[in-house]
Amino acid sequence: MIKFWAAVMVPRMTLLSYDRYCDEVLAQTDAFRATLKGADLAATVPSCPDWTLRQLAVHVGGAHRWVGEIVRGRAAEDVPEEKVPGFEGPAADGPEALDAWLAEGRPPPSPRCGRRGRTPGCGAGRGSGARRSGRGA
Repeated sequence: MIKFWAAVMVPRMTLLSYDRYCDEVLAQTDAFRATLKGADLAATVPSCPDWTLRQLAVHVGGAHRWVGEIVRGRAAEDVPEEKVPGFEGPAADGPEALDAWLAEGRPPPSPRCGRRGRTPGCGAGRGSGARRSGRGA
């Protein structure tokens, strides 16, 4: 009876295609960048009250760069943050510098899809991304 109950009541996570995951990372990054325009970067993040909006943005952008470094280098071991170019955030302060830095570090579209939304079956436009925890910014 317990196995039946667990099978019926426990929600199962729907696995998405690789291309859909890529599309979502791109879409969510773009949405986040749009949210940052004109925002107070010193404001605290309600779900992470110890972080400012700028710290969250640097965390997200740093995570993109960190994962990109792992994938590009086909890393077989941990890649320390110090080895990731640009991980620490933009050199200049201000929302424009942060936006440009996020755009530059954004993952490229899925190679199987070419330019986002142009190849049938890639999932572009549907709907609407993880890294080690760490709060450096």
